[in-house]
Formats: sequence, structure tokens, C-alpha cells
Amino acid sequence: MLKSSLAAVEGAGRMARELFCKGAIAAALLSCSTMASALGLGEMKLHSALNQPLNAEIELLETGGLSNEDVVARLASPEAFAKVGIERVFFLNDLRFTPVLRGNSGVIRVVSNKPVTEPYLSFLVQLARPNGDLLHEYTVLLDPATSPQGLA
Repeated sequence: MLKSSLAAVEGAGRMARELFCKGAIAAALLSCSTMASALGLGEMKLHSALNQPLNAEIELLETGGLSNEDVVARLASPEAFAKVGIERVFFLNDLRFTPVLRGNSGVIRVVSNKPVTEPYLSFLVQLARPNGDLLHEYTVLLDPATSPQGLA
């Protein structure tokens, strides 16, 4: 009788530990997916002018505890451009998207090697997220450079 009671207590303790571990794992996964699913794109700040290589930053929203490796941004596919009716001009192939995260904030740095020769640039950014990709359209209006540096 004592042996069967001890076995029952040990079995109940093992079951409680398993349930606790499963619950803790589920809670951790849920909190991670909630943080990552809120990831979004905000405003773009332009740091360059017409006839200069593009230099801009797109604000990242709700980065949670993500790292640079967790954030993947790129130019959207030609199909996505066609679907929303934006021309995917050849220049856009030169754009590079680099995440820069600092704590709970961050940006996507958008740069080109070639100068932007058109005053108007429109493109789609695709942000990979655990709960599905996000597409965001950006339109950039570039003014001519006003400083002697920008004219050189």
C-alpha cells in the first residue's frame, strides 16, 4: 500500500513538473511571437539630395528584443510592385537595406552606390516577420543639394 501511494505521489509530481515546463515554454513562445508580430515600419528620414547616392533611414516600430539578424528587409518583388501599380525602375536594384537595432528601437538604413538622378522615387519595402511579410510603400522627393559639399 505504501509503495503504491509513493508511486502515485511521484507520478503526480512528474506530471505537475511536465505541465509546468510545457506551460513555461508556451508562455515564452507566446511572448516572443507577440513581440515579433508587432514589428513594423514607420517614417523615412532622407539624408541625401538629388544627384547623390541615396542615404535614408526607415524607422522600425515595436522591435521588442529582436537583433539585427532577426530583421530582414529588402526591395519587394516585381510581382508585388505590379500588384500595387508602382513601376519598379532599374535604379531600385541598387538599393541595400541594413537593419540597425539599438535596444527597443531601430532603423533600416537604405543606401545606394549610384546617385539618384530623378527627383521622385517610389518603392516597396518588404519586411519579413514571423507572422507574415509586411509591404510598405515609400515615396521620396529629392531636392537639389544646397551646400558646396553636395555640389562637388
